[in-house]
Amino acid sequence: MKKKVYHWQPELSTAIIYWSCTFGILFFSLILTLEHTRPYLISNIVLGIFFFFALLGCNRYFMIDDEYLIVHALLPVRRKKITLSTIEMIRVGPKCIEIKSSEFKEGSQMFIMTKKNKTAFLESIKEKPLFTATVIDDPDLTISKHY
Repeated sequence: MKKKVYHWQPELSTAIIYWSCTFGILFFSLILTLEHTRPYLISNIVLGIFFFFALLGCNRYFMIDDEYLIVHALLPVRRKKITLSTIEMIRVGPKCIEIKSSEFKEGSQMFIMTKKNKTAFLESIKEKPLFTATVIDDPDLTISKHY
Protein backbone atom coordinates (compact mmCIF):
# COMPACT_ATOMS: atom_id res chain seq x y z
CA MET A 1 0.00 0.00 0.00
CA LYS A 2 1.37 3.39 -0.97
CA LYS A 3 1.75 5.88 1.88
CA LYS A 4 -0.11 9.16 1.57
CA VAL A 5 2.06 12.28 1.60
CA TYR A 6 0.97 15.77 2.62
CA HIS A 7 3.04 18.55 1.05
CA TRP A 8 4.10 21.63 3.01
CA GLN A 9 6.35 24.66 2.72
CA PRO A 10 8.46 26.17 5.50
CA GLU A 11 7.56 29.38 7.29
CA LEU A 12 7.10 32.44 5.12
CA SER A 13 10.57 34.04 5.27
CA THR A 14 12.37 30.79 4.44
CA ALA A 15 9.95 30.02 1.60
CA ILE A 16 10.36 33.48 0.10
CA ILE A 17 14.16 33.26 0.18
CA TYR A 18 14.25 29.76 -1.32
CA TRP A 19 11.79 30.41 -4.14
CA SER A 20 13.31 33.82 -4.94
CA CYS A 21 16.74 32.23 -5.42
CA THR A 22 15.21 29.41 -7.46
CA PHE A 23 13.40 31.76 -9.82
CA GLY A 24 16.53 33.91 -10.00
CA ILE A 25 18.22 30.89 -11.60
CA LEU A 26 15.36 30.68 -14.13
CA PHE A 27 15.67 34.35 -15.05
CA PHE A 28 19.44 33.98 -15.39
CA SER A 29 18.85 31.10 -17.80
CA LEU A 30 16.39 33.19 -19.80
CA ILE A 31 18.88 36.07 -19.98
CA LEU A 32 21.55 33.67 -21.28
CA THR A 33 19.06 32.39 -23.88
CA LEU A 34 18.33 35.93 -25.10
CA GLU A 35 22.04 36.59 -25.60
CA HIS A 36 22.19 34.04 -28.43
CA THR A 37 19.89 33.45 -31.39
CA ARG A 38 20.24 29.67 -31.34
CA PRO A 39 20.00 27.03 -28.59
CA TYR A 40 22.85 27.56 -26.19
CA LEU A 41 24.36 24.81 -24.04
CA ILE A 42 25.11 26.94 -20.98
CA SER A 43 21.57 28.39 -20.82
CA ASN A 44 20.13 24.87 -21.08
CA ILE A 45 22.39 23.67 -18.25
CA VAL A 46 21.29 26.60 -16.07
CA LEU A 47 17.65 25.83 -16.95
CA GLY A 48 18.25 22.23 -15.87
CA ILE A 49 19.63 23.52 -12.55
CA PHE A 50 16.43 25.57 -12.12
CA PHE A 51 14.25 22.48 -12.66
CA PHE A 52 16.38 20.54 -10.17
CA PHE A 53 15.89 23.18 -7.46
CA ALA A 54 12.17 23.54 -8.28
CA LEU A 55 11.64 19.78 -7.85
CA LEU A 56 13.76 19.82 -4.71
CA GLY A 57 11.64 22.65 -3.27
CA CYS A 58 8.45 20.66 -3.83
CA ASN A 59 9.95 17.64 -2.05
CA ARG A 60 8.81 18.67 1.44
CA TYR A 61 6.08 16.48 2.87
CA PHE A 62 4.62 14.67 5.88
CA MET A 63 4.07 10.94 6.08
CA ILE A 64 2.02 9.46 8.89
CA ASP A 65 3.07 6.05 10.14
CA ASP A 66 1.39 4.04 12.93
CA GLU A 67 3.77 5.46 15.54
CA TYR A 68 5.55 8.35 13.83
CA LEU A 69 5.02 11.57 11.96
CA ILE A 70 7.80 11.72 9.39
CA VAL A 71 8.68 15.30 8.43
CA HIS A 72 10.55 15.04 5.14
CA ALA A 73 12.48 18.27 4.56
CA LEU A 74 14.82 19.57 1.89
CA LEU A 75 18.05 18.78 3.74
CA PRO A 76 18.58 15.29 5.16
CA VAL A 77 19.82 16.87 8.40
CA ARG A 78 16.43 18.57 8.92
CA ARG A 79 14.34 15.43 8.36
CA LYS A 80 12.63 14.28 11.53
CA LYS A 81 10.78 11.25 12.78
CA ILE A 82 8.47 12.47 15.54
CA THR A 83 6.63 10.07 17.79
CA LEU A 84 2.90 10.78 17.63
CA SER A 85 2.56 10.61 21.42
CA THR A 86 5.09 13.48 21.89
CA ILE A 87 2.98 15.92 19.87
CA GLU A 88 1.39 18.20 22.46
CA MET A 89 -0.71 20.48 20.30
CA ILE A 90 -1.52 21.36 16.70
CA ARG A 91 -2.69 24.90 16.01
CA VAL A 92 -4.53 25.27 12.72
CA GLY A 93 -4.60 28.63 10.97
CA PRO A 94 -6.17 29.68 7.69
CA LYS A 95 -3.02 28.93 5.65
CA CYS A 96 -0.72 27.06 8.01
CA ILE A 97 -0.38 24.71 10.94
CA GLU A 98 1.94 24.84 13.91
CA ILE A 99 2.97 21.56 15.51
CA LYS A 100 4.20 21.75 19.09
CA SER A 101 6.39 18.84 20.18
CA SER A 102 9.36 18.34 22.47
CA GLU A 103 11.21 16.65 19.60
CA PHE A 104 11.53 19.93 17.67
CA LYS A 105 14.61 21.97 18.49
CA GLU A 106 12.60 25.15 19.09
CA GLY A 107 9.62 23.39 20.70
CA SER A 108 7.31 24.01 17.76
CA GLN A 109 7.47 24.38 14.02
CA MET A 110 5.30 26.18 11.48
CA PHE A 111 4.26 24.62 8.17
CA ILE A 112 2.43 26.32 5.29
CA MET A 113 -0.09 24.00 3.66
CA THR A 114 -2.94 24.27 1.20
CA LYS A 115 -6.44 23.93 2.60
CA LYS A 116 -6.94 20.54 0.93
CA ASN A 117 -3.63 19.11 2.24
CA LYS A 118 -4.22 20.56 5.70
CA THR A 119 -7.70 19.01 5.99
CA ALA A 120 -6.54 15.60 4.73
CA PHE A 121 -3.51 15.66 7.05
CA LEU A 122 -5.60 16.48 10.13
CA GLU A 123 -8.19 13.81 9.33
CA SER A 124 -5.47 11.22 8.82
CA ILE A 125 -3.52 12.05 11.98
CA LYS A 126 -6.66 12.07 14.16
CA GLU A 127 -7.36 8.46 13.14
CA LYS A 128 -4.10 7.22 14.70
CA PRO A 129 -4.56 5.70 18.18
CA LEU A 130 -1.23 7.09 19.53
CA PHE A 131 -2.19 10.66 18.62
CA THR A 132 -3.52 12.29 21.79
CA ALA A 133 -2.72 15.96 21.14
CA THR A 134 -5.28 18.72 21.06
CA VAL A 135 -6.09 20.34 17.74
CA ILE A 136 -6.90 24.02 18.11
CA ASP A 137 -8.48 26.05 15.34
CA ASP A 138 -6.83 29.49 15.55
CA PRO A 139 -7.97 31.94 12.83
CA ASP A 140 -5.38 34.48 14.04
CA LEU A 141 -2.41 32.18 13.31
CA THR A 142 -0.29 33.81 10.61
CA ILE A 143 2.15 32.17 8.22
CA SER A 144 5.20 33.79 9.77
CA LYS A 145 6.76 33.23 13.18
CA HIS A 146 6.65 36.06 15.71
CA TYR A 147 9.48 36.31 18.19
